Amino acid sequence: MIDFRRLTVRFRVVFVLLACFVPLSVPAATIEAKSARVVEVTVYPDRAEVVREATFEVPAGASTVEFRDIPVVAEPDSLRVAAKGVPAVLGAVAIRERADTPKATPEQIAFRDDVKRIEGELSKIGSQDRVAADLREFLKSLRATTVQRESENIGSGRADPAAIAGVYDLIAKKLTELGDQDLARRDVTSRLTRELEVARAKLRAAPEGGSIQSRVAAAELTTLQAGTLTLKLSYLVSGASWAPSYRATLDAGTGEVSLVSEGVVRQQTGEGWNGVALRLSTASPARGVAPPQLTPLLLRPMEVGAKGRLESDGDGNPNVAGARARDFQNVLTLAPGISDAVRSDTVNAELLEAEVVHSAYNVAFEVPGRSDVPADSADHRVVLRQESLPGTLSYRTVPAIEPAAFLTSVVNAPAQYPLLSGAMRVLAGGTYLGVYMLPETAPGAELLVPFGRDNRIKVDRVRQPQDRSLEGITGKTRQIAYEFKTKLENLRDQDVTVTLEDRVPVSEDERIVVELGKATTPNSTASKMRPGVMLWKLTLAPREKKDVVLAYTVRFPRDLFVPGLE
Repeated sequence: MIDFRRLTVRFRVVFVLLACFVPLSVPAATIEAKSARVVEVTVYPDRAEVVREATFEVPAGASTVEFRDIPVVAEPDSLRVAAKGVPAVLGAVAIRERADTPKATPEQIAFRDDVKRIEGELSKIGSQDRVAADLREFLKSLRATTVQRESENIGSGRADPAAIAGVYDLIAKKLTELGDQDLARRDVTSRLTRELEVARAKLRAAPEGGSIQSRVAAAELTTLQAGTLTLKLSYLVSGASWAPSYRATLDAGTGEVSLVSEGVVRQQTGEGWNGVALRLSTASPARGVAPPQLTPLLLRPMEVGAKGRLESDGDGNPNVAGARARDFQNVLTLAPGISDAVRSDTVNAELLEAEVVHSAYNVAFEVPGRSDVPADSADHRVVLRQESLPGTLSYRTVPAIEPAAFLTSVVNAPAQYPLLSGAMRVLAGGTYLGVYMLPETAPGAELLVPFGRDNRIKVDRVRQPQDRSLEGITGKTRQIAYEFKTKLENLRDQDVTVTLEDRVPVSEDERIVVELGKATTPNSTASKMRPGVMLWKLTLAPREKKDVVLAYTVRFPRDLFVPGLE
C-alpha cells in the first residue's frame, strides 16, 4: 500500500532542491520619469541638442526608465543617457512611437470657432455670387429673346414701343442692382478675408495643447542596490535654429563703436524650453564633415551672332571667381521675419554677457541665467556680448553709382570670437540709421562699419564730352576717350578723410586696349580684390574743395562689338 504522506514529503524536498538550481524569472521594473524636464539646450544654426533630467527612486536589479513626450522630430540615433547617484550600469536606449488624443486649449477652441465662423460667412457669399451669376445669365437670355421677338414684331408692323421700353428698363434695373450687390459683397469679402488671416494667425500662435504623436525613450539600467538616481537624456531635434544680430552705436566724436551682439533663437520642436541653460553654438552638423569636391572650371568664349546678338557655344556657367576660404565653420544669415526695430529700453542698459566657450573647431556662447524659448516659431532675442571698439572715422564715396559720401568707422573685430554673418542695426546720436549686412569677420580682423550718408560732404560727378574717332591708315581702329570729374566739398568745421572709388574697364581680349589718360588725378591705388577699381584717399580741410579726374581711352577694331561701353 502506497504511503501518500511519505511521497508528498519527497516531492517537497525535490521541489526545494530544484528551486535552488533553477533561477526564477523576475520582470524588470518600469519607471516613468514623471519629473523629467528640459534643463539644458544647445542650439545650432540648423538644429538643437536638448537635455532632459529626472530624479527618482530605483529598486535593486534591472529597471527600465521611460521618458515620455519626446518630440517626433527627435533623431533616434542621437539619444544618449548619463546617470548620477547609486551605482548603476546603463544599457541600451530604445525609442518607440506613441499616439495620444490631443487636448485643445481654450484659446485654440475660441480661435478655431472664429475661423469656422468667418469661413462660413465667406462660403455664404460664394453661394450668393453663384446665384447672382445665374440671375445675370437669365436676364441676358431674356434680353436676347426680347430683342429677337420685337425685331420680328417691327418687321410685321406689330411693335409696341412701350412694352419694349418696359422690358429693357426692368432688365437694366435688375442688372444695376446685381452690380451694386456684387460691389457690396466684394467689400465684405475683402474685410472677411483680412479677418480670416488674423484669425488663422492667432490660431497658429495659440499655445499647443499637446501633439497627437510623440515618442517614448526607454533607457535600460541595472543597479546593485536601491536608492536615488538622477538620469540625463540628451537628443538632437530639428525645427530649431539661431542667427546672429548686431547693434552698432557710433560715438561721432571719437569714432568708437559700441557693439552689442545678440542671438535670435526660434524653435518649433513641439516642446517648450522653460528656464533652461541656453548655449548657442557656431557648429553646423548638417553641413557635414567631408571636404567638398572641386569640379573642372570650363571657359567658353561669347561669339557675336549674325544679328549682333551675343550667343554662347555651350551651356557653361559664367566664370565667377571662387569665394575666399572661410576661417570658421558656418556662415549665418538673418532668419526671415526678424525685426530690425530699435528697442530704446536696451540701448543704454547694462547687459549681462554670454561666456565664450572655445573648442577645436567652433565657438559657443553660454547665455547667462535661465532662458525661456517656447515652441511658437517666434523670434526670441538673447544678448550675447557687448564690446567697445576703438575706431577711426572716414568717408567713402562711389560717385559712379551714387554721388554721396558715407560715414564709416574702421575698427578691429573682437579678438575672442568671430563675428558671424548677420544683420547689423546702426545708430548714431541716438538715431536709428538702417541695417547693414555684416560679412563674416575673423577675430581681431579689420572691420568697416558704415553709418549712412552725410550731406555735409558734397559730391558731384560730371561726365566730360566724349571723344570718338577712327585711327589707322584705313580707319579700321575705333577709339573712344572718356573723362569724368568728381567735385568734393567739405562743409564740416573739421578736417575729414574721404576715400573715392572709381573704375576703368578691364580688357580680357588683346584686341581691346585700355589706357589711362594723362588728365587722371595722380596718387591713386588699385584695389587688390576688384580689378579696374581705383582708390583716391583725400584729406579736406573745412570748406575746402577738391576735384578728382579719371580719364581713359579704349581702342578696338572697328568691326568688333564690345558690350559694356557707354
